[in-house]
Amino acid sequence: MQVEVSPEAAALVGERGGRVWVWAARPRRCCQGTPAYMHAATERPAGLSGFRLVSQAGVEIWFRVPAGRVPDVLEIGVRGRRRPRVEAYWDGCLIAL
Repeated sequence: MQVEVSPEAAALVGERGGRVWVWAARPRRCCQGTPAYMHAATERPAGLSGFRLVSQAGVEIWFRVPAGRVPDVLEIGVRGRRRPRVEAYWDGCLIAL
C-alpha cells in the first residue's frame, strides 16, 4: 500500500499531535449493501480497535484494515476552510472499494 499525504494535511496533523487514524465504516442507519465510507481523525476514535501503524513519513498514520483488504493508494488530505479537517481516500474515493 502506497501512502500519500498532502502538504496541507501534514501541516494540520502536525499541529494536532502528529498522528492520524483512518478507518472505513458503513452508516449506522441504512439499508444492507451500503458501501463503507472512509473516515479520518487526529484523535483516536473511541470504541474502535485494530489499528496498525502504516506510515511514519512526517506523520504517523494508523489504519484499521477492513476485512484484510488494503487500497493500492491511501491518500490523506484536508477538507474545509473555516474548520479544516483531515480526510482519507481509498484509491482516490471516499468509499472503501
